Amino acid sequence: MSDLIEEKSIKSYVILFGFISVIIALLAFTNKTINGQNLFRQVNVMSGTFGNKNFLSSILFFCLPFYFIGISMSKKIKAVSFVAIVFTILLLLMLRTRVVLIALSIYLLLVVLLQIRSKVPKKIFNWSLVLVITALITGVFYLLSIKDIFHSSADIKTQYFYRLLSSDTLYARIEYWQQALYIIKDNFFSGIGVGNWIATYPKYGLNHFSDTAIVNGRLIVSNPHNDFLMVLSEIGIFGFLCYLGIFISILYQANWLSKNEVKSSERRNASYFLFFIVCYLIIAFFDFPLTRIEHQIILLIVFAIINAKYLKANSTKGFKLPSRLFYLFSFVLLLYSMTIALYRIDGEKHLLKALAAEKRTDNTTAIFEFNKAENAFFSTDTYAIPLDWHLGKAHYNEGNFEESLKYYSNAYKVNPYCLVVNNDLASTYIKNGRVAHGIRHYKEALTISPNYEDARINLAATYYNTEDYEKAFETIDKCDSNSKNESYKQFLTPIVEKKLNETLLNLNNPKLNNYLKSKIKTENDLLTLYFDYKRNNTIFDKYIQSLIN
Repeated sequence: MSDLIEEKSIKSYVILFGFISVIIALLAFTNKTINGQNLFRQVNVMSGTFGNKNFLSSILFFCLPFYFIGISMSKKIKAVSFVAIVFTILLLLMLRTRVVLIALSIYLLLVVLLQIRSKVPKKIFNWSLVLVITALITGVFYLLSIKDIFHSSADIKTQYFYRLLSSDTLYARIEYWQQALYIIKDNFFSGIGVGNWIATYPKYGLNHFSDTAIVNGRLIVSNPHNDFLMVLSEIGIFGFLCYLGIFISILYQANWLSKNEVKSSERRNASYFLFFIVCYLIIAFFDFPLTRIEHQIILLIVFAIINAKYLKANSTKGFKLPSRLFYLFSFVLLLYSMTIALYRIDGEKHLLKALAAEKRTDNTTAIFEFNKAENAFFSTDTYAIPLDWHLGKAHYNEGNFEESLKYYSNAYKVNPYCLVVNNDLASTYIKNGRVAHGIRHYKEALTISPNYEDARINLAATYYNTEDYEKAFETIDKCDSNSKNESYKQFLTPIVEKKLNETLLNLNNPKLNNYLKSKIKTENDLLTLYFDYKRNNTIFDKYIQSLIN
């Protein structure tokens, strides 16, 4: 009986947790409407206490099977569960996280089918199932066929479906998946190590990303938005098979319980969990619940309940470890885990202070706090940028270029594929008079991301300062002429001026010289000439020569 009470308590706690999450989300939406915003507008800022909209959506969905189980529990829990189901569905519709809406639709369909399966003849049930699935598939294809008629609009209905049917995030995910596949191909058996995806993916190039923020190193992708690809890339095929094997085992156990439990209520509860795991796998294919501790706690609770019931129903006896050995192993594991956790907590505490000091350009405090933050178990920030890079930046801002070079070099050893590390290391080499080393690291950054504007502009400026004007022009000429980089036009003007003068000397055409002299009076005139050349998509010398033809 004590086991049964404990299981009920765990389920009750999850229901309470979910209900509180629903209330917090409702309060956030209420506050939004009080401030004059429509319920369906700017939902991207809705996060509750879970980081972002997608995590809020998924955690609300994860509690759904416990609500359905709670309906058959005590009166209070039944009432709470019913209210939570209604508001969870409403919140998910407003948040419109697509993969969660897909999972929700599948889950509710399976629950409905479960309820009517025992109430209608099998033949009618099977035909009804076929008709429902056919209707769903037809509906999906219909929505996809008309998605182009929806656009960004002030009309709430149009805007809702425009956001719901937009393909932008799917295309972005495909780009992330492609990067993961490159990693898997090179590290199929061993993987790259847990937590290393974020630091490794730039190695395979950023040129195919459509988001210019990623191309320019201003947005760092933390994972491939697919838990299966992340696990396979980080721990290799054998670890991946173990990870997949856990789900296969639990799916088998849940399916067995849904058919063989003695009580009908227990068979139904097992089905709720079975449906949830299927939907979890769908979410994990397009998102990354594996990285969120609260999501994993709920998943492991489901696993524990299913596994315990299955073992109890089959009277399975596990391997019994000697108690002394068990306690020793547990103590060593706990000591090791606590040591790492304490070092990392201390590092994160100082990192928070260091980043605040860095933001207000208090370099002295930043240097002190970054040094305190760095330890054997904590060497990078949350974006895989080494702490030594931050130290190098602070020393650079203080004018300590030799000290800065030391830290930037250490940062490069920690993460050689980081764009900003290569770019800033190159600039510091040049400040220390080691131009060849600087050029090498600018080129290394451009190998990773050929359209990385900071490195390209800095490389062009370096060629200009070393009087290699032809290379300076060839380098900056590859920049997007619509670049918003603050340094672009600053360096473009003198480089184009040198290129134009060199071209005119080579052409030796007095008539052309006089024509350009009359046309170019200011720097803006010079840039207008250059941008006209870019629009003509031709060779600079030929374009200049064609001006008087």
